[in-house]
Amino acid sequence: MSNALFITMAGTGRVNPTIFLVKELMDRGEKVTYISSEEFRGKIERTGAKFKGIKNLSNTKDSKTPMLPFSSFKEILELVFNTKEKFDYIIYDSNFIIGNEVGRILKIPTICSITTFASNESIDVFDIFRHIRPNIQQLLTNSDYMDFVKNLQEKYDIKFPSMLMAAAGTGMIKIVYTSKYFQLCGENFDESYKFIGPSIADRNEYMSISLETNDKKKVIYISLGTIFNTSIEFYESCFKAFDNMDVQIIMSIGENINVNTFKSIPSNFIVRNYVSQLEILKQADVFITHAGMNSTNEGLYYDVPLVLIPQSGDQPFVAKRVAQLGAGIIIEKDKVTPEILKQSVVKILSDNNFTINSKKIGKSLREAGGFKKGVNEILNLYDMSK
Repeated sequence: MSNALFITMAGTGRVNPTIFLVKELMDRGEKVTYISSEEFRGKIERTGAKFKGIKNLSNTKDSKTPMLPFSSFKEILELVFNTKEKFDYIIYDSNFIIGNEVGRILKIPTICSITTFASNESIDVFDIFRHIRPNIQQLLTNSDYMDFVKNLQEKYDIKFPSMLMAAAGTGMIKIVYTSKYFQLCGENFDESYKFIGPSIADRNEYMSISLETNDKKKVIYISLGTIFNTSIEFYESCFKAFDNMDVQIIMSIGENINVNTFKSIPSNFIVRNYVSQLEILKQADVFITHAGMNSTNEGLYYDVPLVLIPQSGDQPFVAKRVAQLGAGIIIEKDKVTPEILKQSVVKILSDNNFTINSKKIGKSLREAGGFKKGVNEILNLYDMSK
């Protein structure tokens, strides 16, 4: 039995893809110590892993300061280096850019967990995340950041990688939760990048929604994920778009809006605060999504063509890749109208090429190997390092 150290700083989209990976490690007899934000304690402890919590960055007062992503580094390093526990290998999120250095100091193998598109010399990650480029430039000349880097170098012998190297993903191997086919410039990555596809498994969730209809209506699923799901105006646009359309609409609105907020819900809509997304996607014909990497992977895994309304982060690039491969239609977030929503769905339902192309991506995701392949790669690396 070996002991893994797993570090993921924050973000549902970064933690969720790792859950089944961790559970598989535990099922194979490994021990896992998982460091992440306190908000994920329950989810991680249910895998059997030992959890060590850090502050929730999203609740930080100065949430827009350029130093925010680094504010937890010191806390993480204290947890790692002030323990008597011995670790055999480290798995860390690509945002924890000094993960490879921690492994070097501990003299253990390093694995980088990449939950969005991987990056190399073929792809400028700062183009993908262009909205943070000014923050990065501001950060590198920030006296607080320079003092922070100096302090970690003096205290722990941590050598910070260049931002370009950090963005590309350090580590002896990199676990990427999509397929090489869906990955931007997928053929340009070396063998250290392990494209395993999304972590999909039976979640044993009960689906209280019956989608069985005598007339086999098309099913449209609408969800903007866990962060961008508070726009009542968007949901009202959906009501207007599909009110008189002969389809079944399943709309997940998240926990922050009371369903009773809507005065009139069309009869062909089922609106819930939460639904079992994977169970719905198994039966959906179109998925209207914010183009988050996890939701996009899940929709395509089940061969569902997408209407993509990217909000921020890597979502515009994820949406662009789906459109490039002919599996979806992009609507810019500030151009959403009932008319455009309906036109986009009608176009997908009437053109079988969208389904054909989504099935091609879905096949690549299902054949990528999933979390079981990810664990195989991790354990192979560890065995070779002994």
